[in-house]
Amino acid sequence: MTSITPLMGSLPSTRAVNNETTTEKDLQTVFSAVLREVGRDGYASVETSADESELEGRIGSSWEAWFEQVSNTRYTFVAGAESPSVREGKTAEDLKRDYKAILSRAYRESGYQAPLAFLQNLSPEELKTVQQVQHLADSIQPTGLSEEAALNLLIPPAAQVDSNADGFTSVGRAQTVRFPDSRTPAKVRDAWEEATASLTEGDKLMYVLQISRIGLITETENDYPTPAVSVDSFEQKANQWLEYLDYFKAQIPLEQYERDHRFWTEFRTALQREDVTQ
Repeated sequence: MTSITPLMGSLPSTRAVNNETTTEKDLQTVFSAVLREVGRDGYASVETSADESELEGRIGSSWEAWFEQVSNTRYTFVAGAESPSVREGKTAEDLKRDYKAILSRAYRESGYQAPLAFLQNLSPEELKTVQQVQHLADSIQPTGLSEEAALNLLIPPAAQVDSNADGFTSVGRAQTVRFPDSRTPAKVRDAWEEATASLTEGDKLMYVLQISRIGLITETENDYPTPAVSVDSFEQKANQWLEYLDYFKAQIPLEQYERDHRFWTEFRTALQREDVTQ
């Protein structure tokens, strides 16, 4: 069964957020380099590193740093019906070590070039490790997965990619909606982080869903419409939301109107302040 889950690109609050954002971007940089080696696209918003030596070691260290930052808030290690992905009797250290080993194997054994074939060679216990890292309710059955869905099982959650450019990030049989995602330009990501810096996680999630809802603006690649990702397109999205709010102002509670109008105005202003073009 396919599920669609909203997932934010940035997480908890204040100094913890800043630290986590740093490890998140480091993770994205490393895995973008991994994907680039096999001819795949990584994160558009991270700078490419000129030094891509010892990449296997950097895969492990970036995963460990990110996991240590988020394990207390993102993961549980109490097995039970409410946590179907949790392995019985396994700790955070077990998960960190076991997934690191899978990531290293994937790099050495062409897993990022042929993810389906690699997954099919993992043991049931290794697949259970991947399931826990990715918070999947159902056991992983590699047969029938798309290339993107299989690839993202071999990438930590914060660095997964929308490789087919459909606006969703597929992970196993789950589809996630996230923003910023792998196709978001750096300037748009910077503007988003500025506009959401003081928001609660609940409010951020609300605006992630709102920015994902406007499907009126598309760009065409090879005659196939894809969600727009240019800076100008996001200015248009902000303008659409502001027009929507003004049109329905009489029907929207004043507090909600003022909150949403303030956010979309600040996001648009941040985009314009970057003074960039497509």
